[in-house]
Amino acid sequence: MSKKIKQAISSDSFCYKINEDIIIYEGRFYVYLDKKYRCVGKVYLKMGIPTSINFKGKIIHIKENELTKKLDYYDGIIEIHGYQLASVTIKKIDNFFIKGYINENYIKSKDTSVDYIYFNIINLDKLPGYLIEHKDKMFAGRIEFETTDYEIIIDKRYDYTKELKEILKSKNGFITTHIGRIKRKDNSSFKTKNIIDLLEKISYALSFLCARRIGISIVNGYTNDINTYRLCIKDIIMPYNFLPSWSDTISNHNNIEKYMNLIMKKLEDDYNNLALKRVIDWYIESISNLTIENNIISIQIALETLSYIILVQEEKKLSNDEFDNNTAINNIRMLLESCKLNNNKELMVFDDKIKERFNDGIELIIYLRNKIVHPARKDKIYLSHEDVWNIIQIGTRYIELIILKFIGYKGEYSNRLKDRYFGQVERVPWSD
Repeated sequence: MSKKIKQAISSDSFCYKINEDIIIYEGRFYVYLDKKYRCVGKVYLKMGIPTSINFKGKIIHIKENELTKKLDYYDGIIEIHGYQLASVTIKKIDNFFIKGYINENYIKSKDTSVDYIYFNIINLDKLPGYLIEHKDKMFAGRIEFETTDYEIIIDKRYDYTKELKEILKSKNGFITTHIGRIKRKDNSSFKTKNIIDLLEKISYALSFLCARRIGISIVNGYTNDINTYRLCIKDIIMPYNFLPSWSDTISNHNNIEKYMNLIMKKLEDDYNNLALKRVIDWYIESISNLTIENNIISIQIALETLSYIILVQEEKKLSNDEFDNNTAINNIRMLLESCKLNNNKELMVFDDKIKERFNDGIELIIYLRNKIVHPARKDKIYLSHEDVWNIIQIGTRYIELIILKFIGYKGEYSNRLKDRYFGQVERVPWSD
């Protein structure tokens, strides 16, 4: 008997075009400055770099002589129906017109208990997934994973076509590409107090998956199918762009779901949560930085941090003193050996002089880093632009695989050191 195809979740944000601002609230609101100003206008999430929560409107029910003098960048408080008070900066107030932005990273309604939550995701890649349907259209668009307490599903928008992806990429754009749902495993209601923390974990997990910052924007909670909780997040989001990553050719959604389950479990631990987020930030910086110098320095910092987290804190193979007394290259090499990554196969892409001078990839990474930080007048080793590019790719692959080993992943991955097509993957080295 065939499995029934489930209905895709939809979102009002799917109606917005690429780079179009998303309206959060429209109607009357109050701004408190030297006095209380009654306004009519809108509050909206401004897409771009950086993402911001803005407002603008017309001041009503006030006489001209009661209007404050013209001013720029003045702090105040905004009161929006259905949301808690928020600190704002006024960019302009003039001729009964007011505009500004929210100072906090989010605005939200009062915390409450909800049955489930929907959340919008900006600029997530077209991931493989289960078949779902929207009206008369069927498409592969759902992934499912869980934490200790929650079941989470993420659905791709029904019109996320190849054409939309190409336009999004050509414009370095921003758009709501997916919608997620969170509910408790036992279907009981839950408090929204910690939902921002959970959403941040999901955002980091998706960011490592795509090698760039993926953001969450509009969030709505429901009780008895009535919208009782609202949240808008001013998240860090990178423009849509295809970047090579450890997952870019994975075609089997089971691998994506395995990964999400494992990394969410790691992120539930307070120490691992902080450490993993820091390493993911450096990983993304190592890929997105405009300068080679910053790329290689971010790679070494990430590798040194991972070696401490795993060798000292997780596996306890070294004490703090032993770790500190070792050289960075020895600590990282020990870590690579535990992941079955310490070999000289990566050196095959280099010429004989480099292969004779260096034993493995980590020696090349440390050498390039030292060459950048401590440049010498005479340097017998010449590195071409292609050599430097290959060294960065080796280091980035190390970070990807070490994180996957750290979370316990044993599935397939995309090897960035090889030319590959969609569906062409390898098993991680430690899966045997």
